[in-house]
Amino acid sequence: MKILMLGGTGYLGSNLVSSLHNEGHELTCVVRPNSRRSYLDRLHNVRIVMNDLLEIEAEFQRAKYDWVISSVCTYRQNESLYMDMLESNYIFPVKVLNLAAKHRVKNFMAMGTSIPDGFSMYSFTKNRLSDTGKYFSEHEKLINFVELRLEMFYGSYPGGMDEPEGRFIKSSMIKLCRNEPLLLTAGTQKRDIIHVEDVAGLVSGILGAEYEGFRILPAGTGENHPIREIIEFLHSTAGSSSRLEFGAVPQRAGEPDTLSNIDWYKEIGYTLKHTFFGGLETECLKVKQTISEAAK
Repeated sequence: MKILMLGGTGYLGSNLVSSLHNEGHELTCVVRPNSRRSYLDRLHNVRIVMNDLLEIEAEFQRAKYDWVISSVCTYRQNESLYMDMLESNYIFPVKVLNLAAKHRVKNFMAMGTSIPDGFSMYSFTKNRLSDTGKYFSEHEKLINFVELRLEMFYGSYPGGMDEPEGRFIKSSMIKLCRNEPLLLTAGTQKRDIIHVEDVAGLVSGILGAEYEGFRILPAGTGENHPIREIIEFLHSTAGSSSRLEFGAVPQRAGEPDTLSNIDWYKEIGYTLKHTFFGGLETECLKVKQTISEAAK
């Protein structure tokens, strides 16, 4: 299939690009002028266009695309307050959605979030893209729109970008393997956590499913556990002597529990490659090995 990818230089996007490239899809990645894209240059036959709407429209005029996939996002406010988040999570992808519909691209897939609407500006902006996709799809019948509603994810697909060290799961593994103390919330919030290789597998399955209209498809393992239990498991797996200071960090008000209904996996014949704790164990042991080798 011919796919236009938004956000292909980020953590999630790079892993999706690597997976889709290995499957033989024709990929075009939309990138910022200052994006680090050295890993894209190593992939054969991946087109690169700038994140300029005129260039993107010219690309839609040049070739017939089967899918647009948007994994572009910004998580945190910065010196511009929420402007970068609004631009990345909603404004830019919805402009591309509009162009895709204009040029009769059949399908659009967005990487969404399971975090409730009112919890953060991140979840608010991500959900507005989904709302717009629903309108385009159900009311205007312009395009099929799928939101892959992501839980917390971790790990990497072979050839994709490693999980950034600042993300919660990866940073916790690193500190545990270095026997450093962890300052944590009470950890009562429950999370359904999925390996990024399984996210890539779900994306691949969706591409072949020919969904019509608007669909929200939750991506997780179908089980959830308290953050405290997850950290204690990683602590044991790493053989760590780290001091776990639960309650040292205030827990955010309204912290949600999340859990995916994964019954729809049967529709695409998908079976998870990583169990909830099995995947975490594998990644934690990889981090431990890397740290051990670096210390030699």
